[in-house]
Amino acid sequence: MVKAKEFILENFTKSFLTLFVPFFTIIALIYLIRVSNISYKVNLGFIDFLTMFAYFLPHIIFASIPLTFIGAVVNTFSKLSYDNELIAIFSLGYTPWRLLKFLLPTAFLFSLFLTILTLLIIPYADQKVDNFKAEKYYEAKLKILPKKLSQSFGKHHIFIESSSNNHFKNVTMFSQEGNGYMQILLAKKGYLSKDLNSSSYLSLSDGSLYKYKDKNFKIVDFQNLKLYNNKRFYAKKIKKPSKYWKKNMKKFYYYLLISLSPFLTVAMLFALGVFNPRYQKPITPLYILASALFVYIPAMIAKEKASLAVTVGVIILWIAVSIILFKRKLARRY
Repeated sequence: MVKAKEFILENFTKSFLTLFVPFFTIIALIYLIRVSNISYKVNLGFIDFLTMFAYFLPHIIFASIPLTFIGAVVNTFSKLSYDNELIAIFSLGYTPWRLLKFLLPTAFLFSLFLTILTLLIIPYADQKVDNFKAEKYYEAKLKILPKKLSQSFGKHHIFIESSSNNHFKNVTMFSQEGNGYMQILLAKKGYLSKDLNSSSYLSLSDGSLYKYKDKNFKIVDFQNLKLYNNKRFYAKKIKKPSKYWKKNMKKFYYYLLISLSPFLTVAMLFALGVFNPRYQKPITPLYILASALFVYIPAMIAKEKASLAVTVGVIILWIAVSIILFKRKLARRY
């Protein structure tokens, strides 16, 4: 019994790893495109790029594992059937129920891992990536380009002649104050920075400030001047997973169902993979596609309905179809 269990799990592991790598790569490329689209709008450095990709990594793993599990189970038993090895195992006295027991702990571990991702890791990752994107969009608004009009820093309109690494030359700024004063500021040099409170400011040096109202005209020369931006970036507070999912119930039902799908549908996948090579031809790709649709379409319906009753109904459907298919296709024949 131990050897039969090791034999089946070894074949499952090989099939899983063979499918996981291409699935993971394809889904990772999709998320890389998403990050690239964000980098097109804001300036992302290499570290920023890796940081955002790391925040998406739980989603990539979550999307890869259920698909890989479906393909691995069907493909494993299809291959064993095609090589007549599964018939040999049945002839040694192993029933489909005993073979299913070999798979149930593995399927449970997959579902447990996906559930942990859903309940604990993904909520934090989603909130982290939202804050990260908001911060980068905020920083992009502070970026001042040389020789470009209609740029602003706080309440000031700003024009610079040249820049290098946020260090500017020949800065010109204009603003109109609430008391009616029009203000023009000229500085030879300047640079953008942040203080300890993450407030952004523009540090200017070697300049003059001209203020005009009616017939009043003032000139102030300065060596160093700091102008603070009146807008600050405030990261949203990271909520606990329970509060996060409470505001995202549609997503929660979908993620929960997909997390439970390996354990709830493993009997169905096992039954679809088994065939008699003497009388039947393997149609493994079709069964894998049908199984994936049977898992994901009801999960998406539950997401749209956002109903606990629909979610429970999907779980009952998966269990019922798995048991019926397993009994009719395997338990009665072997």
